[in-house]
Amino acid sequence: MNGCVSTSVLLDSRVSGERAADLEHAHRFQGLSFDPVFIVGDHRSGTTVLYQLLASTGAFSVVTAYHVICYDRIVADHLFKQAGAARQRLAALFARLGVGNRVIDGVPVSPDLPEEYGFIIDRSSRPRLRPGTLPAFVELCQKLRFTGGGEPILLKNPWDVLGFAYLKRSFPGARFIFLHRHPRNVMSSQLAAMRSLFTHRNPYVAALSPWYRDVFEKPAVLRFTRMINSSRFGIGARVVGRHVTKVVRYYRENVPDLPRRDYIELRYEDLCAQPDETLQRLMAFLNVHAVRDVKARERVRPRPDHVLPEVARRYRKIRSSLADYCETQRYTLD
Repeated sequence: MNGCVSTSVLLDSRVSGERAADLEHAHRFQGLSFDPVFIVGDHRSGTTVLYQLLASTGAFSVVTAYHVICYDRIVADHLFKQAGAARQRLAALFARLGVGNRVIDGVPVSPDLPEEYGFIIDRSSRPRLRPGTLPAFVELCQKLRFTGGGEPILLKNPWDVLGFAYLKRSFPGARFIFLHRHPRNVMSSQLAAMRSLFTHRNPYVAALSPWYRDVFEKPAVLRFTRMINSSRFGIGARVVGRHVTKVVRYYRENVPDLPRRDYIELRYEDLCAQPDETLQRLMAFLNVHAVRDVKARERVRPRPDHVLPEVARRYRKIRSSLADYCETQRYTLD
């Protein structure tokens, strides 16, 4: 039962030899009902820190690095009381391989690090919840329900910032936490993260994402990706500008269709300024109580708002299209 922590599995979290482990116990979790809670926010908008903060309360079932890397046997580990041992072996493997943090943001890596469900349901470069990945998502949530203690299932996957309307149609009982950050800072942080990810191979991300790992096995694709994200041509700034504009437009067009009782909104800037008060507000909205005492002020560290020069130039060209959104979220355009 320790296959999930071998080096080969860390490099490919869905190996064929492990797939049968949970299939033998599928009758135990299939059919379990759930109403998920989704954190909806773009990449680099603060979803990681918010997910970690809420997970630290012990009031939720969340997806972790252990779930992603050992997904095909998490039910078996639970039934045979091997989950703790599997996490320990995975932590030891991280240490041996020198996987200390996520690099792009310095977040420390551990088997219990909350992670994105997209890594489990879809192996593509843009893992999203859609009809083709819906069965895998349902299975994931049913596994979390079975192995958890009945807590609400809390999830995040930034790619679904462009699909929350589909999430609601698929799960009418779902609730949403919308997280906003100034578009200019989101753009700059996204481009900086992409440069970090493709300048050097990130072993932790490679363990989670087969697509990312494969890029480094294809020299031509890697060169092209680096060129797009370099500062030389300005292509990366245009790409993130188009993406952020698309996200803002989708949000404004679709959020009015959600029942107001089913979602709450907050800004990353306010989370950083008043973390304890924000946490209390979120827990009240979700009607849950913390199992562990959490000092949010000690866990939330504001990121520096350094804006890349090429992003500043691109932002000035597109900011008029973001004006209504910025006004609604109390952001200045300049």
